[in-house]
Formats: sequence, structure tokens, C-alpha cells
Amino acid sequence: MSTVIPSVDLGQWRSASADKRERVAADLDTALRDTGMFLLDGHGVPREVIDGFRARAREFFALPHDVKARYAVESFHDSGWLEMHPAGGVGVLREEGEEAPSAPDLHESFYASPTHRTGNPDLDRFYYPANRWPSEMPELKLAADAYTGHMVRVAETINELLASVLGLPEDYFTSRATKSTWTQNASWYPSLNAVGGVASGQLRNGPHTDLGTFTILSRQLGVGGLQGWNEADGWFAPPYGPDSLVVNLGDLMEHWTDGRWRALKHRVLAPSPTAPDEELLSLVFFYESDPDTVVEPLVAPVGGGRGLPPVVARHEVLRKLGVTVPTGGPTP
Repeated sequence: MSTVIPSVDLGQWRSASADKRERVAADLDTALRDTGMFLLDGHGVPREVIDGFRARAREFFALPHDVKARYAVESFHDSGWLEMHPAGGVGVLREEGEEAPSAPDLHESFYASPTHRTGNPDLDRFYYPANRWPSEMPELKLAADAYTGHMVRVAETINELLASVLGLPEDYFTSRATKSTWTQNASWYPSLNAVGGVASGQLRNGPHTDLGTFTILSRQLGVGGLQGWNEADGWFAPPYGPDSLVVNLGDLMEHWTDGRWRALKHRVLAPSPTAPDEELLSLVFFYESDPDTVVEPLVAPVGGGRGLPPVVARHEVLRKLGVTVPTGGPTP
């Protein structure tokens, strides 16, 4: 049986009858158990907001290297510009016996974070790192702010949807995400002609799972594009809709559901000789929860029965990045 990735229309979900909601929830639950992905329509993000942010991000990546370097990240959890990603980096998943590629992933990224503050500067740099907006193009911040405003709104609705699927109170996740940590990423995948060649095993983005609760992705269709993975089908090309957003579950939601749902393993293929001029730009919104949320894995039958321990949300995300938050914060 081929992989089925459901599409949920938020407008229709809000007005659906109880029977219709039950059918949608069952299909969504199956997909999240098997794969960890669904498409989202009826989200209300204007096309001009999406296109505007993508265009401004593309203009940033076209800036000279020495200009972009002024805004370079200094650690894994920073905001700012990241050049070609390190080979076999954090979060990369390899099959048994597979060696890490010797060349970096073929993409550049620009990261932005929320402007919440805890009042503790030592914590803020781990929870809400300061943004590095390029002074050369103030339009980038304006476009990113417009887009992320919609992403926060959509994320809150997704949290309500997921709680409903699990049979929990609708505010179960939103009440734990009032000042959520998140990262807005624009990722540019240059063309084959631009990079000049691809090393053995090199991809635009190596196999990985995301670290947070879920990710909201606005992607472009391409030959060297996104692939998801599940045990039934291995690697597959997910469905694409020009107005659809992709929602991928991350490690924190897999942990929260005690293994009932799975974080999506995914990758982005290398640029292809069949499309040597193809370049893609993805807008990737990594969402978490309030940083101090103690994630208590849900008890069966709601949870998956894996018996995972509680973790502190942001601390767990940073732990997987090799970063330790200063002592004095919460403990699970």
C-alpha cells in the first residue's frame, strides 16, 4: 500500500460536524503514527505574504559573501546566517554502516527567533536568541515579521487540532505555548550549475528529524526536492499543493505522545543533472512550546506506552544540539 498523506482544511475543520471531525481525526492519527506528516489547507496565509518573504530571502542569499558573513551564526542555537551546513551535522540520521558524507549539505539558511524575553539575559540567549537583521536590506525583517505572525497563528490552530485528535482538551498544547520558542528558517538550495558539482552521498539536506513539536513548511516543487520516509515505503515524494503548507512532526511531539506519533524522517535530494538550473527556497517554521514546559509523556491509551521520561522542552531541544542551558532552570 502506498503512503497516504492526508490534507486538512482548517476552515472546513472548524465548521465540520462531529462525524466529519471524527473521520478527519482518524485519518490524521493514522498518518502521524505511520509517517509524521500532513498537508494543511485553508490556513489563511496570504499568497503575497508567502511570496514576499521568499523573494526578500532570495535577495539576501544573493548578497556578496562578505556581507552575509556579518550576520553569521556563532553557535548552533543562534539566529542569523549559516553558510553551507556541516557534513554529518547535528540531527543527521545515517543508516547502519553508512559513513557521513565528506561534503556539506548543499544549502544556506537564515534564522530568526521570537522577541520574547524572560528578564534573565543568560537564559534569553538560549531561549530567545537575538536576531541579526541585515542593515543592508530592512525589507527582509518586514517580510519575515509579516510571515511569522501568520505562522504563530497557524501553529496555535495546529496545536488545537492535534489535541482534538488525541481526545485532549483543545487548549492542552496551546496553554503550554504562550511564549513559545520557535525558529523561522529560510533555506536556499542553489542550482547544480551554481555549486559546480555534487560529491558522493551529498544532498541538499541530509536525512534528519526536526527537534521541536512540529514544523510548518512552505516549499517549492523540484526534481531535487523533499522526500519523507516511513517503514512501509522507505523514501517517497510527498504530495504537493501550491497553496498547501506541509506539517512535519518533530522529536518533541514524538516524546510528548510517548511514541504514539512519530517524528518525520526526511531529506532534500541533491540538485539533479536533469534540472541543472533548478534552485529552490523553502520557508521552514520550527515550533516548540514554552521553553520551561515540562513535557510529561502522555499515558496510554492516549500515549504510545513507550515509557519515556519527562523532559524540559527547550532544554531537550538544545541538548540534541550539544548545548547545555545554565543551571537554575526547571527540572522535570
